Amino acid sequence: MKKMAFKIIFTIFLLLYAPIKTYAVEFNVLVLPTDIFNICDNYFCFPEPSEINANYIIQELNSYKRINTVDLATVRTKLYENSELKQATQFMLKTFEQTEKIDFSVLKELSKEFGVKSILIISSYSITDRSSTRRNLWEILEVSSAFNINYPFSVTTIAVLTDTVNNVVMWSGKYNKTIADSNGYFIAKNQAQAASHLEKIKQYYKNNVSKNISQNVRLRFFPKGIRTIELKKQNVNEEDKPIFKPNALEHLIKQPFVDQMQEESEEDLIFTF
Repeated sequence: MKKMAFKIIFTIFLLLYAPIKTYAVEFNVLVLPTDIFNICDNYFCFPEPSEINANYIIQELNSYKRINTVDLATVRTKLYENSELKQATQFMLKTFEQTEKIDFSVLKELSKEFGVKSILIISSYSITDRSSTRRNLWEILEVSSAFNINYPFSVTTIAVLTDTVNNVVMWSGKYNKTIADSNGYFIAKNQAQAASHLEKIKQYYKNNVSKNISQNVRLRFFPKGIRTIELKKQNVNEEDKPIFKPNALEHLIKQPFVDQMQEESEEDLIFTF
């Protein structure tokens, strides 16, 4: 009898005082640049901007807690092993480049293949100040070198975060950058000059665009909080004007979530440029 009573007390003790194991929510994201299948066939054999940007974004996202993504080499390998999905993905990315329209049916298949619920599409194109035709960055580089053209051009980068479960766009952003020297010209007559421009482009994506995109992706998964305004009756006295109450719903947020946000507060910086 005493043995049974001891077992009951011990069980109650475990239930009351044993630490409860909690599982933090994690998000798996597939980063997909539109140039992922491009072969390095430009004159200077440099990577395309969307791929440069995607690589930096992957590094940024993997540095955050509870956000995971795979490198582009793994993505390529898996897609080449599935020729049907590879072909559908190529067509979808080409269509997005030209029209910015999203084929969610293909994204859903990609989600199943890579075990994700969110896909971040990265695209880039270039135009000169003489034409609105969208061109590949290194296509302009080749043309400018071959015909000794030195007018500047701009690189536009588009990022779209999609929810492949509900077939919706969670967030999108567009970034523009003029590529030119201090005199306002773009000159790349040899490998050294082209490499110099490439380094500027890399720094632009590494220090600005990739950080801004990654922060926006993170904030879609882990919003910081809600600010509300308490509304009063209208057409009354001056005293009855709406009063701003910061974090008015703070009492609704569970303590573990608050601790989690405070834990990561040092990273909460949106990069603008």
